[in-house]
Amino acid sequence: MKELFNPKSIAVIGASANPQKFGYVILKNIIDFDFKGKIYPISPRYKDIFGIKCFPSVLDVKDKIDTAVVVTPFDISNKVIAGCVKKKIPYAIIITAGYKEIGGDGIKREEELKKILKNSKTRVIGPNCIGIFDNYGKIDTLFLPKYKITKPNAGSISIISQSGAVGLSLIDVAACRKINIARFASFGNNIDIGAVDLLKYMADDPKTKVILMYIEGIDKGRELYEVVKSTTKKKPVIIYKAGKSDKGKNAAASHTGNLAGSYKIFHSAMKQAGAIEAMSLDQMFDFAMILEQYGHLKKKINNLAIITDGGGFGVMTTDSISKKGIELPDFEKKTIEKIRTVMPPYATINNPMDLIGDADTNRYAVSIYSIIEDKNIDAIIIILLLQISSLSPDIVDIIANEKRKTKKPIIVIAMGDKYAKVLIDTLKEEGVPVFPSPSRAANALSCLNH
Repeated sequence: MKELFNPKSIAVIGASANPQKFGYVILKNIIDFDFKGKIYPISPRYKDIFGIKCFPSVLDVKDKIDTAVVVTPFDISNKVIAGCVKKKIPYAIIITAGYKEIGGDGIKREEELKKILKNSKTRVIGPNCIGIFDNYGKIDTLFLPKYKITKPNAGSISIISQSGAVGLSLIDVAACRKINIARFASFGNNIDIGAVDLLKYMADDPKTKVILMYIEGIDKGRELYEVVKSTTKKKPVIIYKAGKSDKGKNAAASHTGNLAGSYKIFHSAMKQAGAIEAMSLDQMFDFAMILEQYGHLKKKINNLAIITDGGGFGVMTTDSISKKGIELPDFEKKTIEKIRTVMPPYATINNPMDLIGDADTNRYAVSIYSIIEDKNIDAIIIILLLQISSLSPDIVDIIANEKRKTKKPIIVIAMGDKYAKVLIDTLKEEGVPVFPSPSRAANALSCLNH
């Protein structure tokens, strides 16, 4: 699907000069994203939009078109697709809704669309979707204007979403949490290209290290199982399945027209296939963040060290980690001796290591250096109360530097408002996974043992 994610030419069918229309927003987003290929606005109403020549139809474009984005009213969208088929456009993204998800005439409309596509060379994603966002191919068909959504920077996490609304939220939240994205695709009603096809593509995509999937209904259960099973041998697959309850299944059917099926069967199959199931969207990103950095490690995390400047958080983290079957072993003698050189004489050197409320950056640094070298320890959780006066901002540089040098996973628990958020964001930008609570950190760390 190279021409879908990395087209050399793209047509926006239903392009508009009206800022209120999706055809305007999509065309502008593609232009503003610095897409390097040829752009063809398709509309019989305009001679040009943004200074780019318009064409009445794709059939009026003499050059080859790799991908068409269809954002026309549903009463003419099938005719538009027929034109794409005649033009032999390899891929069409149908943003337009009004198909089987609305029942009645929509079902008939979708059946007609299938007949148009049958035996053609045109592959379709959608209808009723938001299309794709690709940080490397520089294509953005999301129909939200720039001032309403923040797009994440280029990274190695890719997202497949059946729901456009959930997908848009995931994109916005990823940017907010400093989680960088490679590719995103929403497949809507799944008339042709769906979860299976997209997963196959991302499984072999060198830009993608971790795959996130939001799924409601499933129409190729066995094939999905087989593709997930083969993909998880190469890279982690994290799935959030909606439509678990009876009422949720009904909601899924009315949303994208797909039946949600039995959740128990789905859960069992995905577990057997090696996928990691997230129980919330927050958890989906928590897992992705740690797997992006450490998913390549083959060694299980059996023994953990906790470093904290707040005893209460150390206790909470110990409880959370213990529930996951991860041990907190004693430190080696030489580790204890090194840490003792920077601790008050009354302090006890234990795991979890409480650096006490007046901990400074040097106390943290010596403890981190010493524990990383400890053969009893597989990974480290560092708890930071960034607000205390004795702790200087350069603690983030020390942690980031050590993260780059060691193969042992280092994750941080930290929270706070403006001041703390700046430092937390800096850590995330340096590739250090940061979590706002002990339970979320423990859940994320435990997925490395999946």
